[in-house]
Parts: sequence; C-alpha cells; structure tokens
Amino acid sequence: EAALSPSVANNHHPQPDRYGFYSDTPGNSVASPSSTLASGATSSSRSRSEAVEIIRRREKKWLDMLNNWAKVIAKDYQLVRERCRKGIPDSVRPKVWFHLCGAFYINRDDPDLYRKCMTKVPNERTADEIERDLERQFPHHELFMQPDGHGQQALRRVLRAYAGAFPDVGYCQAMAPLAGALLLHMPESDTFYTVYILFDKYMRGYFRPGLDAVQVDGQILYGLLKRLNQPIYKHLVKYKVEPLHFMVDWFMCLYVRTLPWPTLLRVWDVYFCEGVKIVFRVAIALVTAVLGSSAQRRRLRSFEDTLDSLRRLPASATQAAVLLPAALKLQLSAADFEREHQKQFRLFNLRKLARQQQVQEQQEAAV
Repeated sequence: EAALSPSVANNHHPQPDRYGFYSDTPGNSVASPSSTLASGATSSSRSRSEAVEIIRRREKKWLDMLNNWAKVIAKDYQLVRERCRKGIPDSVRPKVWFHLCGAFYINRDDPDLYRKCMTKVPNERTADEIERDLERQFPHHELFMQPDGHGQQALRRVLRAYAGAFPDVGYCQAMAPLAGALLLHMPESDTFYTVYILFDKYMRGYFRPGLDAVQVDGQILYGLLKRLNQPIYKHLVKYKVEPLHFMVDWFMCLYVRTLPWPTLLRVWDVYFCEGVKIVFRVAIALVTAVLGSSAQRRRLRSFEDTLDSLRRLPASATQAAVLLPAALKLQLSAADFEREHQKQFRLFNLRKLARQQQVQEQQEAAV
C-alpha cells in the first residue's frame, strides 16, 4: 500500500478534502468552497441551501452554453469571459476547459491522435527523466499517492506520448505538474488533447532549449511593472532582482506550485478563456501584494530579503477573493501587452545577436 504522510497516518479515518488532497496540500489552505461562487467566498448571510441553488443555476447556464458552444463562443464571447472570471462550477469545469482551449475540436477532428502518439517512443534519456518525475507530482493527492498507481501510470503515458510524438520539444520538468493537474480533473485522453493544445498554442516556445519565450516574458513582466508601478520597479532594480529569479516557476508551471488549489482553478478558468494575459496580471498582483507599500519595501533592504519575500507569498495575497479582483482590475489593455511584447522581443533578439557576434569574434581571435 502507498505510504501515507505522518498527519494522515496518525488519523484512523483520513479523509481527503473536496479536491482529493490529504494534509499539507494546496487544497487545505482555503477555508471555504469558494471556486464555485461568483464572489470567491460564501457569504455568511447565505444559507447553505441558497449557496447550492446559486451553484445549480450557474451549472445550468454553463450546460446551456456547452450545448450551443460554437454559436456562443462566436457571438457572445464577452458573456463567456464574464462567467469564466466569476469562476466555472466544479462539476462542469473539465468540460468547459476542454472546449475553451480548443482541445475538443482537435479530438473531434482527429480522435485517434492520442493512440497514434502513444506508439511514438521517446528516447531513453527523456523516458528516464519522465520516470524520475512521476513520484514528485501531487504525492498527497488520492490519485497519485499509490506508487505506480493509476495516476502515475496515466501521467507516464501522457508525457511519453507527447515527448515521443514531438521530439523537437521533448520533455521538460515543468510539463509534469501541468499534465498532472489536468489529470486530477479530466480523463486521460482529454488530458492529452489539452496538453497538446497547452504546449503548442498557449505555451509555445516555453519548453524549447534556451527557454527564449520564458526570458522574453520575464522582460515583458519587468516592462509592465515599470509602467504600472515605478516604486516597485525601482526597488527590484536597486537590489538587482530580475524577473527570472522569481517568475520562472510561476509562468512555466502556471502557478500549480504557487497558489492554493481553489485559487489556481479560478486562475486557470480565466487562462483557458483569455490566454496568457492573466498569467502576467496575477504575477503583477502578487508582486504588488509583497512590495506595494513603502513600508513593505523598507523592510526588504537586500536582494535576498526581496527574493525571499517573492518566493514565500503571504497566504492573504493568494486567496481567490483577493488575488483575482486585484489582477483583473489592473489597467492593462490588449494593446499594452502587444506593445510590450513587440518591444521586449525586439530587444531580446538584439541582445541575442550581440552575444552571438561576440562569441564569433572570440572564436576568430583564438584561431
């Protein structure tokens, strides 16, 4: 049998939380079942029956939209976005994600894609890397607690199928928590199609050698911080805290290892609808929660203190009812993101070209 954590073993009748986690896990850090309510938390003035009725009405709205998905997404995207921002009900979330990201259409048009990809065998090094990472994913969740149990076996198949079918991308450690998180909510086949879309569309370039896309996004984050909050930007520059020091795990794992589980689900609801902009918005909101006031910045008088504060986020800043409104109210338009992207992409390529020329000159000088 799987070894239980001490806190579980000491309980004669251990029970997972509503997300399937046992102790010391993301799901346990939230007091109320907030992911299905528009406000992000159950109001004390509402009875449980009233709250359940609200959830049922919202489930029905989503089911009606899913039954007319092509028409709704084409003609009423603003309504879909509004409802995603309120939070997708747990019962329909996997199906909504599957439709929002476009995996539904890939599955419809090529239903044998997963089976075909499973026949592609990754190279030995990649297979070994995947194998080592399996037991690290959600060890306190009921799906993954059993060594080489159903969860780990499914995760192995999904990761090997993707790496084998797309050897130019292969495998990166950040893929495992992403695929694992999806497996907690979706059947294995749906997870593969969603992973396929996630890595090819939403996170294109993130897992290729050099991590160029991640580096560019780090500079975009820096640029947006400079535009929105000069004091925070100046503090980071003063103590030489660069985005890559703290945002790589946030962006590459889409906050899987950063946020409480209910908050993560709410962020992903928006992410699958609106794309990468919410990743930047959440990052800015988190940095602001840590460095937003002059008093906070005065307490952090070194590189180490500042970086540590960004890696040890206060629980108060990561609750859905706090984080989502803070992220969504930021005055950032699609045009703002596009301008910053174009600027940082151009600067990145210039720096890259300069480095290549420098290396070439050094090599020629050595001959």
